Amino acid sequence: MNREEGWKLVHDRLGDTATTAHCLACEACMRALARRLEQDEELWGLTGLVHDLDLDECANDIDRHALVAAEVLRDHGAPDELIQAVLGHNDKAPRETLMAKALWVVDPTTGIITAAALIRPSRSTSDLKIKSIKKRMKDKRFAAAVNRDQIRACTDQLDLELDDFLTICLEAMNEVWT
Repeated sequence: MNREEGWKLVHDRLGDTATTAHCLACEACMRALARRLEQDEELWGLTGLVHDLDLDECANDIDRHALVAAEVLRDHGAPDELIQAVLGHNDKAPRETLMAKALWVVDPTTGIITAAALIRPSRSTSDLKIKSIKKRMKDKRFAAAVNRDQIRACTDQLDLELDDFLTICLEAMNEVWT
């Protein structure tokens, strides 16, 4: 499976939705992390892109989320490492690879960054600062569904300090979102 095939799957299943935008943000962050951590940028990016391709379908039965995606991805010839990371991001498999750990940490990070950007007058990440993201992370009512502990796990899971990790993700999202 290549990026073009992954994009077709995501777009065909999700259309032009907020979930699609989230998948694109995760792709950008995963690519940036792969560059930083000297990993396979194409594989990591593809993993970020396709990780939630079943989310709209499973919205009313969230326990199936990631399981349906894994089945679809298997049917389309996705590599096992990608499938395991997709399963792991929703706690359906152990996160044993660095890529799986990265996806698990990136997933909520794009959510908090997006939410922080959308309340700005510009509604953009281009003028968003790390300080603002961290301030929003402290407010438990802001983007309440976002798991802050999962974001902070960047230190243990990826050996990246929070500010560094957030900078990598924000800069990556700026490339696709501004």
